[in-house]
Amino acid sequence: MKNVPSRSGEWSVLRRMKEIRGKVVRLFYFLLPLLFIAILWELIVYFRIVSPSRTPSPLQICLKLYQLTTPKPILLNNLFESLLRLVLGYMLGALLGILVGILTGISKPFYRAFSPILSLLISVPTLAWVPLLLVTLGTGDETIVFTIFLGGFFPVVYNTMNGIRGIEKQLVWASRIMGADKTTVFFDVFLPGALVSIITGLRLAIGYSWRALVGAEMLAAGISWGVGHMIYAARAFSDVEAMFAGLVIIAVGGILMDRLIMDPIERRTVEKWGMVKER
Repeated sequence: MKNVPSRSGEWSVLRRMKEIRGKVVRLFYFLLPLLFIAILWELIVYFRIVSPSRTPSPLQICLKLYQLTTPKPILLNNLFESLLRLVLGYMLGALLGILVGILTGISKPFYRAFSPILSLLISVPTLAWVPLLLVTLGTGDETIVFTIFLGGFFPVVYNTMNGIRGIEKQLVWASRIMGADKTTVFFDVFLPGALVSIITGLRLAIGYSWRALVGAEMLAAGISWGVGHMIYAARAFSDVEAMFAGLVIIAVGGILMDRLIMDPIERRTVEKWGMVKER
């Protein structure tokens, strides 16, 4: 009996080590293609297959990132301003998108009224709104935040609506036969059943919102900070390394947001419930 706690502790340590090893393996397989591309890119520039002045190598870009961070945190200031705009615009788009998507999926009159509008507006590229917004809202943060909102709103609405409408009617009928009221049916049938589609919409919205942010920052003349503004300002000085550094920040930022925000949500919900396969 005295050995039971120690064995239990040993199993806990082994399980923890197995989880850590699994995370390291997944991280390795995730980084391996990126490392291959970086090495290939470095060799192409090193052997001057492309001009280093027009296409800097990964090492040159890393050096530029360091120069933009030290001694003055220019890059960090730009990134901080961009993230503030992104969080505000994305949250508004996600919350309102889920609400409208649920109403559109549940209510037939609302679907008939809103579906043509959604079909009409979803095909318009987000950046196509920017010139109009610059005229109506001005050249400041309002235009950028609203552009981000538009970038995230439509994919969330569309996926949420399809997730709600894709739930089998037999599940709804069975819950009502068992005495469930409308609130119970919504929280126990509609919402869990549509969660895979909702998470997909939120994941797409992150990418669309990030691209909308950078594009709007490039076009908005009334702002002083932002990753998009940094890239556009570097164009005036032909600072190709700064442009590529901005592109790297955009790419890495998109990956991190997806991995740090959406992956944990997916693991704790639909993956845990067996609605999607584990990665």
